[in-house]
This record gives sequence, structure tokens and C-alpha cells, in this order.
Amino acid sequence: MTMAETDIEALSGGLDSATQALEAHTPEVLSFEGIEQQEEGYSATFIMSFSDIEDYQHKIRALLDASEVSMADRDMNIELDEQPLVTRLSLQENFYNDDLMGWAANALLSEGVVADDATVLTSSGRATVIFAGEEIATSTSLPRMNFELSSDHRFQDVGLDVEFLETGEIRITMAYLISGESAAIQNDFLTRQVTELNDLEGLSEAVADSGAKDSPDDSGGENRQISALFSTPEAADAGMKVLLKHDDASFEKHETSDKDSPDVVTQYAGSNWTCEQICDPANLQQLDGDTTFPEQWKLVDEQRGEGEFFAEFNRGMPLQQMTAATRLDFNGNMTQTFEFVVDNATIEGHEATVAARFSPPPNTGSFHSAVEGDKTVYTTTFQAQNAHGLTTMLNDYLQDKGIAAPATIDHDAIIGIWANYDLRVDISPIWEVVTGGVEDATTFSVQLPAMHTGHTQDSESNERTVLIEDSTGSFIIYANGPTSTTIWVVVLTVLFLIVIVVLLFRMRRAATRVWGVATTHPEDAKPYNVQGPKDRLTETEIFEAPLVPGAQDQSTTQTPRQREATKQLEHPGPFPDIPIPSHTQYQELQNRLRRKRHDGKSGEPEPGSDDANMDDDANGAS
Repeated sequence: MTMAETDIEALSGGLDSATQALEAHTPEVLSFEGIEQQEEGYSATFIMSFSDIEDYQHKIRALLDASEVSMADRDMNIELDEQPLVTRLSLQENFYNDDLMGWAANALLSEGVVADDATVLTSSGRATVIFAGEEIATSTSLPRMNFELSSDHRFQDVGLDVEFLETGEIRITMAYLISGESAAIQNDFLTRQVTELNDLEGLSEAVADSGAKDSPDDSGGENRQISALFSTPEAADAGMKVLLKHDDASFEKHETSDKDSPDVVTQYAGSNWTCEQICDPANLQQLDGDTTFPEQWKLVDEQRGEGEFFAEFNRGMPLQQMTAATRLDFNGNMTQTFEFVVDNATIEGHEATVAARFSPPPNTGSFHSAVEGDKTVYTTTFQAQNAHGLTTMLNDYLQDKGIAAPATIDHDAIIGIWANYDLRVDISPIWEVVTGGVEDATTFSVQLPAMHTGHTQDSESNERTVLIEDSTGSFIIYANGPTSTTIWVVVLTVLFLIVIVVLLFRMRRAATRVWGVATTHPEDAKPYNVQGPKDRLTETEIFEAPLVPGAQDQSTTQTPRQREATKQLEHPGPFPDIPIPSHTQYQELQNRLRRKRHDGKSGEPEPGSDDANMDDDANGAS
């Protein structure tokens, strides 16, 4: 309130009495700062402090009560809209400054400082609003409050990318433009949002945050990117509420079946994808971005705009299981087998379509199917004489299914005594045949030749059959094992050893025969008859011949025959040639000998008789 210098004379007691009167009657909601002299007159200053809008309203009403302002003249409208990045305040009052300070005039009157008809104080003048060091323009020139205040730190641009994965997960990526003087407030807001996101259930991994950005006023801004991978549509629904700071934002997933095929059609729908609380409304391109999905999915429809999102995909036919087995034989032949396991309820009514989806083109491979309980197993097999031939067959198969991505299988040469080689396999395009994904298990394996072992980079266990932990279909096997050269070396070595053993065995037997004479007993020895048909040996020469080999023991010492006991013939000649009797003569002599023996039992014949002579002849003939 101001007081003209000429009005001081109208005060009873002067400024001191006026000061005492004002101090005594100042309402509790005000603090009196005293009276100071100005260039023209004097100024009395009062301050009302308040903590919030409600406190402001309470204290203003207290001043109106102290000034006895009628209820009809107390209209006051205050609207406060506080959002995360923007605050709006609107204040309209239909009473004036002097209405609020009517109590001061009453104080001077009641204390007798002024007379009833004296006017010394005025509270007219200006009503101003200072916010953040700057004066806010009011909508009227009258001395009363009537203004609107806005503190806006919303993002000038926000991008929204949506990615659908084969696993059913959904990745949401938001790019917030950090700019100018709002950088600190915007970074604090996003940091709180990342913390809230990480506390949600259903995240497949921790939220990726590029971090706070310090953007100068003249830089044009810098994007802070936040990405979250949600395992389910329900988790994505909760995440969108946080990312957009919009409690009504939603996200849903619906699956339907195509009547004409076993394929599954999936629809994703989002609503209330708006960001008025955090986005600058001047930018009409807010929440624009890309929608990405697996190549094998077929996009049926996509819509985005005015807070709505819709995407429809034909994801293909889902499988229960899939097995891919690669086999390498010792001679370089290769076999690739695929087993596709489908639920019978899925293929019901579409048996021919499903069989055609997995069967190979003519002259490339074999195909058969078998029903096992509530599922059907489709087996496709390719066989070739080498890796190049198998690769050609696989690519013919893929091209027949409309897949341009090539498969590759090759390995290093298997040569040398012990081969170390890499088997490189990339059959990942098979996933474009299995567009509906695999619900239970996917198995990739490699069977190496006999006596070969191998391992992957992720596994150090060496086995002939190697199970691949990675289910992408692209892997390398580090293998080793014998070759055909190894087999020939082994066979020749075995044959050589057999020959050596046989030779040694025969030599040992021959040596045993030569030295075996030492083991013969003397009583078993018999004269060695060397008389032949044409020999002319004497009896002495015959008996002087060596015994049969082996007939003497090593410990036996042969006693030389006493030559003196042998009667020396003056005219030695050949062994007497005694004629051999005929068969008839031999029988006759035998008969006579038997009779002689028979007669000898009764008595011996006299010497010189015919019977005795006959016996001598028989003995000589025998």
C-alpha cells in the first residue's frame, strides 16, 4: 500500500502511530515488512507466503474475511494441471487488491490514526506474476489476479519402433529427443521410467538404455533410446503404459486359423498409443517408427495412426518338434534328414497341403510320413556322394518351396594317416519352411564316420554324434579320425606281422626236429637197415651204420664194437644172396614146421634125420 507524502499530516501521531496500528492488526497470514519512504510518498509492504495452491486459497480467504468482503464478491477460480513434463496454472479472481487490504483502513480507524472521512492509503496499482525470474503477462490491466502459467518440458519428438520375434517376444524401442534447457528434467523423467520398467514382470532381459544426454540449446537435440524386450503380450501391455506415460494405453494379441490352410493368423492390436503428457503437440509425427517381423511371416495388414496400432500376420503352420540330422560317411557320402512333427488336430482336413509343404521335388530326396498317436511325423531325406551334391539337393528343395536363401555344406579333405578337418553346415533357411515355429524342441545333430570324433566351439566333449546347442541351423564341427590310408597301413602291417610269425613258427619246429634226438631212450632204438634192392653191403657194414635219428639220449654213450670179436674173412664178399621162396614153397615149409613142432612134443628127432634137416631148411628160408 502506498501513502502520499502530503497525507502524512492527516495522520494522528504521524508514521509511528500508523506503523504501530498496522503491526497490531496485521492478519496472521501476512507478515508486515514496515513503511519505507519512496521517491513520492511512502510504501507499506506485506508478504503472504504459501506452499501450494490449496494454501494460497486458504490464506486469500482469510484476508477476505479480515477485510469483511461479501461472499458475492469472493469468486476465485484456480486450475492446476500437473503432468510429468508439463504444468499448467490458471488463476482468475473477481476481487481487487484493495479488497484484500480493507483490514488496514479499519486498523487505522480503530486506532484513531485517521478520521472517518480521511483517505490516506491506497492498494490500487498493479497485479503482477513473477515465475522463474520472469514476469508473466496477465490478461487484464486491472489490479487483480487473472493469468495462465505453463511450464512445458515435453519431448519435441518421440519415435516408436515395434519388433515381433519368432519366439513370440515383442521388442519396443522408444527414441526420446533431449533438447535445450529441458535436458535435465527430461533425463530425470526417463531415468525414473527405466527403473519402473525393470521392475515389471515379463521382461526377457534388462531394459537397454543409451543413457542421459546433455544437449546444448543450439545443438538441435540428441536422442536417448530405451529398448525393452517383453516375453508376452501382457508384459508389453504394461510396458506401453510406462513408456507412453499413459494409463489407458493397451496391447493385445489374437490368433485365428485359416479355414483354407493349416496356417495360424496372428493379430496384434494397440490402442490409446498417445503421449500428450510427454509429447510436444506441435509435432504431428509423434510415435512414428518401423514395424519389423521375421522374413518368413507374411504381412496381411498394418495400420498405425491416431493412437491406434494394428498388424496382422500369417505365421505359417506351427510344429511340435523338428529334428535335423547331418551324417558324413567314411567314404565321403553325406545324408541330410529332416523330421517335422505336427499335431494331428492342426493338419486335419489339410493332409495333402501339409505333405506337399515338406515333400522334396522329384529326383532330389525321399519322403514318407507316419502317424504316431496324436501326431504325424514327416521325414525328408537327401543322400549324395559328397558335400557339394548334398548342397545342390538342399538348394533345389528350398527353391521348390520359394526360398531364395541358400544352404551350404562343406568340409576339409579327409586325407593323411590321421585327418583333422572342419565340417561347416548352414541349413538355417530350413526355418523359412517352418514358418510357424516349433513349440517344443528343435534338435540339430551331426553323425561323423566310424572311429571319428568331433565337437563344436561351444562344447569340448568329443563324440561321434555331436548335438548342436545352437538352434539357428548354422554351425561348425571340428572333427578328426582315421582315413582310408590309415586302413591300408593297418592291413599291410597286420599281414607283415602274420608272415613273420609263421616263419618264426616253422623255423622253431625245424630246430625242434633237429635237436629232438637227444630225448630218445636207448631201449627204443632199432638198427637202421640201409640195405636196398641194389645195395651190396656186408653184414658188418650194416650193423656199423648209425641208429635212427632220435633213438639215443644225450646222456647215452655209445660203446664202440670190439673189432677183435668179429671174425675176419680172408676174402670178404657181398652179403649172401639167398633166394626167396615162392608162395607155394613158403606154405609147404610152414606146414612142415608146424608138424615138426607138433611131433616135438612127443620126442625130438634124431640128428641127421630128414625131419631135422627139413627144420634147418625151414629156418634158413624164414
